[in-house]
Order: sequence, then structure tokens, then C-alpha cells
Amino acid sequence: MKPNATLFFLILLVLIIYYTIEVILHKKTLKKFKHRIHVNGTRGKSSVTRLIRAGLSSSGFSVFAKTTGTLARMIFPDGSETSISRFGKPSILEQIQILKKANSAGANIVVLECMALEPRYQWASEGQILQSDIGVITNIREDHLEVMGPQLLDVAKTLLSACPINGTLVVGPNQFEEEILEVCLDRNTNPILIKEEEIESITDEEILKFPYWEHKENVYVALKVCTLLGIDRKQALDAMWKVNPDPGALSVLPIHFFGKEFVYVNAMAANDPNSTNLIWKSILNRYPEIKKRFILFHTRDDRPERTKQLTKEFANWGNYDAVILIGTSTSLAFKYLKSFSNADIPIYVWEHLSLDGIFESLLSILPKQSLVFGIGNIVGLGMDLSLYLKNRSEQTYE
Repeated sequence: MKPNATLFFLILLVLIIYYTIEVILHKKTLKKFKHRIHVNGTRGKSSVTRLIRAGLSSSGFSVFAKTTGTLARMIFPDGSETSISRFGKPSILEQIQILKKANSAGANIVVLECMALEPRYQWASEGQILQSDIGVITNIREDHLEVMGPQLLDVAKTLLSACPINGTLVVGPNQFEEEILEVCLDRNTNPILIKEEEIESITDEEILKFPYWEHKENVYVALKVCTLLGIDRKQALDAMWKVNPDPGALSVLPIHFFGKEFVYVNAMAANDPNSTNLIWKSILNRYPEIKKRFILFHTRDDRPERTKQLTKEFANWGNYDAVILIGTSTSLAFKYLKSFSNADIPIYVWEHLSLDGIFESLLSILPKQSLVFGIGNIVGLGMDLSLYLKNRSEQTYE
């Protein structure tokens, strides 16, 4: 055998041995957990992951959770949490190390948010890494269509790639019951399909007890998982009310500066059209007395499809006074607005302004009382602006 061929064979042999050992150790790690819960869906994954962890912990389970929302976080059984440092792009292989950390932390249940988009990676994340006994699909909406689409049905099929085998799948309200039942039958999994009317069993009083703006749908889905594992509803809810929200969670900030009063609604994490519209309607119902409303749209040049979807969604809502564009590739959003809108709504383009510049410009154009609805993309400038305005909301200048 030639030297080069021998070296290649030895390297290949070492790799085979290494990965064989890794597979064996990974299977041993999986067996350490009483339950493995995989949270998937278009919107609300991070919130539902946190809510499930809190609800299960209330009964004495040692629960470890990991979210991959605005900022990837690990939440330990004692409730403490830390951010995840990455070198390079996120990879689903990260979940293997996360499971090791959960085991080291003494967890007997893990709740992991799915971090994959493409169908093959969704399946690998579930079938080869987590192998959950309980899967969750929070909802099925139009987002990441360039990867999961192009149609909503394609999104549904992609999310169903992570359906567990021989387990249980809890699914929020959607229009794809037939497809879900077919996949569950194929994988010998018990489907639990939540209906829209069930969500209303979460009362307004219960929602208002959350220290942040939470959605009934998220709470109901999380409670369904908790009750599956024998947790009392009231006990689970009591724990959920104490949850720290995801950094990108929907927030409402009242701001008072130099005689100007405005409410800033950070809805940038809800970056699909349907979710954005639902939040907008909810905001209008909550603040009917505020008649002057402004859309603040954060665009990113690496999300052109999202820019088009959201612009098409809000272009003709007709109940706001102006649109403010920030971020990168605002010219694309401007073009879509002019194309989709039937009204001549003022458009402000603040692409190159700093955070101070955006705030000062807001103060200059807003009337005495108004509402600013932030949509688009939370990552980057969206999060920076939210933190900036949160700081301003805790101060008052006259």
C-alpha cells in the first residue's frame, strides 16, 4: 500500500472510531433525561420554551432549557441563565454540547428550541440529535419562505420534518390538520391538535399577570405540554407569571420627553405578516385613545423577502399617519411602499442615523401624544433601539 493511501486509511479509521464513540456517548446522554421536548414553529418558540420550563419546574422537575431566539440562551434548573458564545455561524451540532451541559447541570428534563430551518436540518436536529418524546409546533405562518417555502404548505411540511417518532406532537391552531395527521401516523406519534377556540380559555386577567406582553396562544400551548406531564394548571401558571421574557419579546414602552408622550411597541421579533397584523390589531384595541400612529420599519439588506412581505402586509392598513424606515436597504422598502400603498402616506427615511439621531428625529416629528409601532427585524439595530428606548422610558424630562 502506498504511503499516501496508508495515511488516508489511518485518518479515516481514526475518524470512524471517534464518531462511533461520540454516537455511543450521545445515546448515553439522551438516556439520562426523563423527557426531551423539542419546540418548533414560526413564532413564539423562545417564549413557549421558557414557559414550559417554568411550568415543569414548579412541580420539582429539574429542567434545563435552551432558546435560540433574539439571543441564544441557556436556562439552568435553578432558573439562572447565560448567553451562548459562538465562533462562526450557528450549527445544529451545537445541540449535542447543549445536551451535555444539561446533563452536567443535573437536569432530568430538557426543553430545546429548534434552531434549524431547512427540512434536512430539521430532521437531523430531531431524528439524529434530540430524539424527543414530545414535539411542539407553536404555529405555522409565512416566514423564511426563501428557505422553507415558497408556499405556506411547504412551511408546514418543513416544520413537520422535526416531528418525533413514537412520541407526542402538540400543535397550535393551523390549517394543516390532514398533513399533520399523516406524518404522525407514519411516525407512530400521538397528535394533539389545539383548536382556536381553546386558546380563549386563557382569560384576560391571567394574561395581564405576566410582567411583559405575552400571547394567549403561547401560554395555552405551554400549559398543554405541562398538563401532559401531570402538572396542575394553576401551579404551572403561577410559575409562568414569574418567567423572564426573551430579550426580543414584545414590549410596550411609555416614553415622556420634553412634553412629548409616545408609546413605543417593539414588535420586531414578530417578523411574519400574520403575527405582525395580529399584534397591530391588539395594540389598537388596547390604546384606542391614541389617534396618531406611526410605523417604524427596521429593514435589513439580507432579508429582502421579509421586507417585501411585511411592506405588502401593512401598506394599506390605513390607520397610521406615517412610515419611518431605518436600517439597511431602506430604498427597497420605499419602493415597495410606493408600489403597494393606495394612499399617499408620508415616508421618512433615516437609514444613516445613529440611535441618538433616530430618537431626536422621532421627537421632532411626533405630536404631543402618539404611538410608534416597531416592526421588521429585531437583530442588530432593532435590539439596540429597543434597549435605547427602554432606557429612555425609565426617565422623564420636561
